[in-house]
Amino acid sequence: MSETIDVLVRGGTVYSPSGHFRADVAIKDEKFVGVGLAENLPPAERVLDARGLCVLPGIWHPHCHFREPGHTNKEDFESGTRAAAAGGITFCNDQTNTDPHPTTLENFEAKRELVEGKAHIDFGLNGGGLYPEEIGSLARAGAMSIKIFNTRHPKEVYPYISELGVVDHGLMYEIFEATADAGLMVSVHHDDVDWAKRMVFRDYIDKGRIDNRAYMEAYEKGYMYGHGMVAGLAASAYYARLAKVPLYVLHMGVMPVGAYDVMRFAKNELGQEIYGEMEATSMLMSRAQAEKVGPFTYLWAHSPEAAWRSIEEGTSDVIVIEHAPHAREEVEPGWQDNFSVPLGVTGVQEFLPLMLTQVNEGRLTLEDLVRLCSENPARIFGQFPHKGAIQEGSDADLTLVDMDRRATLTSADMHSKTGLTSWEGMEVTGMPVYTLVRGRVVMDHGNVLSESGFGKFVPGAGARPSTSDKRVIWDASGKLWLD
Repeated sequence: MSETIDVLVRGGTVYSPSGHFRADVAIKDEKFVGVGLAENLPPAERVLDARGLCVLPGIWHPHCHFREPGHTNKEDFESGTRAAAAGGITFCNDQTNTDPHPTTLENFEAKRELVEGKAHIDFGLNGGGLYPEEIGSLARAGAMSIKIFNTRHPKEVYPYISELGVVDHGLMYEIFEATADAGLMVSVHHDDVDWAKRMVFRDYIDKGRIDNRAYMEAYEKGYMYGHGMVAGLAASAYYARLAKVPLYVLHMGVMPVGAYDVMRFAKNELGQEIYGEMEATSMLMSRAQAEKVGPFTYLWAHSPEAAWRSIEEGTSDVIVIEHAPHAREEVEPGWQDNFSVPLGVTGVQEFLPLMLTQVNEGRLTLEDLVRLCSENPARIFGQFPHKGAIQEGSDADLTLVDMDRRATLTSADMHSKTGLTSWEGMEVTGMPVYTLVRGRVVMDHGNVLSESGFGKFVPGAGARPSTSDKRVIWDASGKLWLD
């Protein structure tokens, strides 16, 4: 180890999925270079006092819509990643419903060049799944996964760009084949578009039942974001297995509980490589909160206990609150006609405080949180142990949290360009107080310190040889080794 280090994170409790212990963490040249006791580590140029804090591997947010290019009235990469940094997030993955959409090599590279000078934290970019012949180029250019919108809005309303909708199963299968050949994973938003559209028009729109309460009823009934999604998942899982492509299932919990049966069968009976991303809004958004914010959320927790069970049993592998912001003036008319406005929810800054509150309430442990929000997504997206672990040689990404710190989530505190939160007024216990990306403090007690452009583009697994899949193990004395 070198004679001096850049940063020493001293006095905290270090967490991994397998346990926790009191230790100091040494950082040099953007990497972890040691975990142990300060007296056994070199002197540091900066010491970060972590006494009383929990030191977590950097928290991931793999489902962001930062709306750039094309829809920057809603959000942009600078404001979105700033909000992420404020929320304790060290890595985010951006989605594809932008204009132009990154479904070709030219558009993907143009998007990367546009946004990489704006990010406050490290990030990945999904490639858009639309043209099978483009998938190999997108993978080699660094797409984190290939995102497929197997859906369209019943009234063709953004954010579901109609031309991005892959509702032809033959085309979807060809995209699956091409993605498998490229060594990547598909991330899919599922639906049965014709069924959902017919039910929504028959029972709601054609009858003039279109206000926010009618929309909430349609969601509860399984028409909006409902049974069509489960049917789409069942078909997609079958075709993904046939094509031998890993499948990352978006919006677990948004879908009715039948989705868990499909996932259990695919995982446990068939041994399929399939992963579930749990939308935590489906566990945390009460009906009262949904009625309070109205069209500023597209879902609420209709079956929270089933969602929690899917986490406990491993049916869902990752937890997130999708960050899908829109401008206030676009969404406000939804109180009168919720079927004609953009649908979304905010979450990149609010997610971690809401989940830490669940830890304090005993629904999961910090070890669970690290597994679901750091190690698992890093593994699934082919970035472990480059990211997602506190071990020598890994990127020095850390999220330090104060489990006793209390706050109330308000729009006034949000960094997002949208200037609002779907979680307005919710009280939380447990807050991120430092965010470190590659050893640099980008957030200190709510103050974002990094400049736009500090965050780096991280290419997906298709752009390079696969990373080592070694696992970090700590013992009670604080020793660290790899198996």
